[in-house]
Amino acid sequence: MPLGLEEGDRNNVTSVAGGLKLHHDLLNPKVVEDIRRWRDHPELGLLYANLQAHAKKKIFFDSYAEAMVARHLLMMGCDLRFEVETPKGKTCDFEVTSPEGQFYLHVKRLYTDRPTEKKLTISSRLRVLERIERPYIVGVRWPRILDDEEMQRFVTLASEFVLQARVGDEHVVLDTQGEDLGGVRIVAPSEGRHVILMIGLPSGFIDETRRIEKLLRKAYEQFMPKAPNVILFGTSHTDDLVDFESVLLGEHVERWDAFPPRGQRIAHGRAADGFWKGSSRTDSAAVGWFHFDPLEATMNARLWFREDHPVE
Repeated sequence: MPLGLEEGDRNNVTSVAGGLKLHHDLLNPKVVEDIRRWRDHPELGLLYANLQAHAKKKIFFDSYAEAMVARHLLMMGCDLRFEVETPKGKTCDFEVTSPEGQFYLHVKRLYTDRPTEKKLTISSRLRVLERIERPYIVGVRWPRILDDEEMQRFVTLASEFVLQARVGDEHVVLDTQGEDLGGVRIVAPSEGRHVILMIGLPSGFIDETRRIEKLLRKAYEQFMPKAPNVILFGTSHTDDLVDFESVLLGEHVERWDAFPPRGQRIAHGRAADGFWKGSSRTDSAAVGWFHFDPLEATMNARLWFREDHPVE
C-alpha cells in the first residue's frame, strides 16, 4: 500500500491496480499468470474478480488460497464450479468433478506467520536436548536472549524435565532469582529414538488449536447435505501441522490400557477431544492441510480420511 494512503482510498487503488497487482511482490508470478487467464472463465471468472476487488491482505489472501487450490485441481484434470449454494443458504467454495467422482470442497486459511522481529538466534547448547534418548517432539521457548550461563542452566533443567516427563507435560525453567528463563513442552511422540526439537517464539508457545477448531466448525456448517464434502485447511507455517492434527484427531496422550509397540515402554494414542471424536460429524470423511506460501507454485498438502489413515 503506498505510503500515506488513507483507509477510504483503498477501493480507488484496487479499481485501478487490482489486488493481483497490488500484492504482486508477495505472489508467485507463474500462479498469477495462470489466474489471469480466468478472467472470462464461466466459473472461475468470479474468483478472479474477487482477487482483483480486494485491497486488504486478509481478504485477498483468503481468496488467493482458494485460487491456489483451484489451479491445483485444474492441473489434475478436475472440473470446477465456484461458490455453490446449499439448500440452507450456505456456500461451498467448489463443486469438484474428477474422474473418481464428485465432491464439495471447503477451503479455509489461517494466518499464522511469526512476526519477523522475533526471529531467534538458536544456541548450540540446545543440541544437548536432541541427544536425549526419548521418542518425543519437544517444544522449547524463552522470553529474551539468554547469556551463556543462563542458557546452560536452561538446558540443564530442561534436560532433567524431558528425561522424566510425559506427553502433554510443560515446565517453566526459572533462574536463581525465580525469573522465567523459558519453557519446555512435550508436544507429541515421535518415531525416532531421540528428542526432536520445535523452536517456538520467545514470548511463548504457539498454540493455534482454538482458531483452527473454530474454522473447521465453520467449514462443517457449510457442508452440502447428502453429498461427499472435503475440508482443505491452509496455514502459513509448517509447524502448524502438529496443532492441526491434534485438533482433527485429538491431543496426544499416553495409553495405559494398550500394549506399546515392540521396543517401546509406553503406548500412545489420541484423546477423545478431536474434531472427528467418536461418532460426531460422521459425514466429514476427509480433511486436508496445506502449507500456504503464496510465493510457491506448488502445494505441500496432506490428507486424512475418517479412518485416520494419512495420505501424502
